[in-house]
Amino acid sequence: MLHRGALAAMGTRFEIVAGGADLRLLRAAVEQAFEEIVTCHRLWNVFSSDSLLSRIHSEAFLRPVPIDSLTLDLLEHCARLHSETDGTFDPVIGADLAHGDPRRESVAGDPPRDGFGGVEVDRKAATVRLLEPRLRFDLGGVAKGYACDLAAEILREAGVSRALIHGGTSSVVAIGAPDGRRDWAIEVKGRDGDPVHLRDRCLAVSSPHGSGGFGHIIDPATGSRISTHRPGAVVIGPRATDCDAWATALTVAGFDSEVAAKIPTSLEGYPIEALPSIEQQPRSETPVEEERWKRTVETF
Repeated sequence: MLHRGALAAMGTRFEIVAGGADLRLLRAAVEQAFEEIVTCHRLWNVFSSDSLLSRIHSEAFLRPVPIDSLTLDLLEHCARLHSETDGTFDPVIGADLAHGDPRRESVAGDPPRDGFGGVEVDRKAATVRLLEPRLRFDLGGVAKGYACDLAAEILREAGVSRALIHGGTSSVVAIGAPDGRRDWAIEVKGRDGDPVHLRDRCLAVSSPHGSGGFGHIIDPATGSRISTHRPGAVVIGPRATDCDAWATALTVAGFDSEVAAKIPTSLEGYPIEALPSIEQQPRSETPVEEERWKRTVETF
């Protein structure tokens, strides 16, 4: 039996398909995983005045702001990935994204180019400080993958050995494989060749395509939006967090760049030419018991 749940969060749709013999266990594990994703959404929603990110934006230049363990862990991953990608992945480009987006609070003057280099994270004190008042976080290039990793950890701890988790079809975590199959077959539109086969692996897709013909991915070095005519990237690896960040970095830098040559050996990166989308079919005769996640949250 497969149990499927869905949740609206982080401006997208998360889905979990979990397989096993104990339907009550599957339901409870999927619900707990969604609870963790809801927590991430509430903490990092840049459009909510009650979120932790909003508090950081308003106070962290004046004084260190205390942060929870999840945010501390995510920001430490961001620091590592920002360094690994030579800054082409940068979660502090919110001020650039605010240009032309009426939903976001704009900053006066040109947004600073300090990026994550202008952020101080104190692990011992569990605080964050901004060294420039106009710095703004946007965790869209990493938060979905991180949330999928958290959900996968919860499912594994609950004893779930077969599951597929995705956030907006662009961040995917595969646990085991569907009953009777060797892996999960994932079709990535824009990538030539056979579907990507995942078993205990993760995948992330990044594309500059967006509304208005200018795209939604920022080049941190210039503050400009990446042209929608640029290739995107798909990255496969052990953690969706890293796959997310590296897919963004490769879309910004390109596959012929020095950054691409530095991709860790644990990851595989491929260019995609068209607007990507992932379609997953378990290809199984197993009946699916589907239950929609009833709780709603404020979406981006």
